[in-house]
Amino acid sequence: MGERSRLRFPAMLLGMLSLALGLWAGLARLGWGVYVPTGSFLEAHGALMVNGVLATLIGLERAVALERRSLFGAPLLTGAGALAWALGFPAVFASGLLVAGSTLLLVMFLIILSRQRALHTLTQSVGAVCLLVGNALGLAGFDIPYLLPWWGSFLVLLIAAERLELTRVFRVSASRRALFAAFLALDLLACGVALRWFVLGGMLLGVAWVLLAAWLVVHDVAWRNLGRRGLPRFTAVGLLTGYVWLGLGGALLLLYGGVASQDLLYDAQLHAVFLGFVLSMVFAHAPIILPAVLGKPLTFRLALYVPLAVLHASLALRVGADLAGSYLVREWAGLFNVLAIVLFGLTLLATVALDSFAPMRRALSVDSSVFYP
Repeated sequence: MGERSRLRFPAMLLGMLSLALGLWAGLARLGWGVYVPTGSFLEAHGALMVNGVLATLIGLERAVALERRSLFGAPLLTGAGALAWALGFPAVFASGLLVAGSTLLLVMFLIILSRQRALHTLTQSVGAVCLLVGNALGLAGFDIPYLLPWWGSFLVLLIAAERLELTRVFRVSASRRALFAAFLALDLLACGVALRWFVLGGMLLGVAWVLLAAWLVVHDVAWRNLGRRGLPRFTAVGLLTGYVWLGLGGALLLLYGGVASQDLLYDAQLHAVFLGFVLSMVFAHAPIILPAVLGKPLTFRLALYVPLAVLHASLALRVGADLAGSYLVREWAGLFNVLAIVLFGLTLLATVALDSFAPMRRALSVDSSVFYP
């Protein structure tokens, strides 16, 4: 356990550094005039957030669960590759690290699939394949817009698989699970089509994501948790609002296809999914996953609703500004997107700190029954 802990924290550090640089690059892309250290820094924003943060933390969580030392290489490589991209290392070197890391991540999911052959574990493995393909395309020299359908599918399918696993509570019928599998196949088809016909592929991907969002809204157990208090309700709110954003992002793709040349529409499409859906899922699941990674429990606090509300409100303003053509409003809304993420991280850190000091406070407290029997 001690050795795994030593491997755990470098990966967490790489993820946190990637997050800091990714948010920094995001502010620069919005037009805030922050310092840009390298020529590749701005285009590394997506790689930092998808590979450096999300793939790294997902790989870390899986490596901890599988308890295999060699598998910790996945989060270390994806985190290092994203940082290498941002810091101006040769593209072949940075992308090579990402390909190596995503290959190891795929190995993890294949191990899980071999232990439990089910639709949700298959979907996880397919999602890992999408990350690997996207990073391989980057290594082959494809432009970022061609990588994003694969990166997005990695996250969408991985999250959908996690929620699919929990539908066993409802005992979803075989026909409805077959529908889920059909939407999965459509997602893969759309990513492939986008390599040749970018706009058409984007439209097909939009259809797949709208259908997946609808399927998840209907079948997710989150509805049962809305009536409960504490963490279950918080998680349910994050999940259900995230599905709304996935449906909206898919609808924007369906309406406009891949519009990389129209930056405001492109911004709305990407961030509806990557911020509205993916980060809402991260916010919802972080209080559950973090204790497993840290190896200690975490107390839920209502303060976590604040960054979740700021995220959704500022993102709604950002997407509205994109559709209205307002760069100024988008710039300010994007700033509050960043603040929501920072605030969420600080809230989690404060929670961990308060939980750590709680035993000390209890030990130092005086039992009044000594004086008042």
